[in-house]
Amino acid sequence: MNKKDYSRSQKSLIRFFCILGIVVEVLCVIRLFLRSDYNLGIPKINTIADFFNSDLCLTIIDASSFFIFIILLFIPQKFELFSLVAFIYSFKIIAVETVVDNPIGLLLYILGVSCLLYRGFYQKHCHIKTYITLLLFLGLLSLSLRFGLLCFINSLVITLGYGLTFLAAIFFTVNFLKIIYESKTARILDLSQYPELTLRDKEWLRDIIEEKKYEEIARDSGITIGTLKNRMHQIFLVIGVEDRIQLLATYGGYEVKF
Repeated sequence: MNKKDYSRSQKSLIRFFCILGIVVEVLCVIRLFLRSDYNLGIPKINTIADFFNSDLCLTIIDASSFFIFIILLFIPQKFELFSLVAFIYSFKIIAVETVVDNPIGLLLYILGVSCLLYRGFYQKHCHIKTYITLLLFLGLLSLSLRFGLLCFINSLVITLGYGLTFLAAIFFTVNFLKIIYESKTARILDLSQYPELTLRDKEWLRDIIEEKKYEEIARDSGITIGTLKNRMHQIFLVIGVEDRIQLLATYGGYEVKF
């Protein structure tokens, strides 16, 4: 999706996400300071592994994400930065805490991929990028082997379970919304495809579909019922129905579009 393709409503929704993200990041930083008694676990950091497991590392990630959300708040077109936030948290959780201890790492990874998908990242070289995405995730999962084979197998089980549940829920939801949309659009009588009809002809058809009587339509139009019925017979032939009864049976309840 190009930057110019973002509508005002899309930008507003992205800004809303950013506001929620800013609130979450502020609360997370406050929680980390309180949990670590304001030292962020710095005295216990002796190795790189200690750093990645420390509250200091998580505070740096939270602060970085906070500033990314600030940028997106003013430049929502840079929506791909949202995926950066998702991937940073995902890598931290999957690589350090493992999916077994914190399954949200998987959902954050899926969120990052979804952001890139929405941004059009996978439109070119789709297969190669998809394979890289899967291999990268499997590489992150394989880090759980340092905790033993059982942890790795549990990570795979959780990944497949959560992934299947999440993707199935999206599939059924999208298809449900698609059915609703199609059923709604299918109940529209588009009279613009009949150039033979005048505007008044179309208004009469709409009135009949709304179950107005001939007498009322004729009175409102300033013509006799006989004249109206003669014209309606010609109109029915144009749209492919025999009479008023078949019109209502075919298009009753439809929305009439001129």
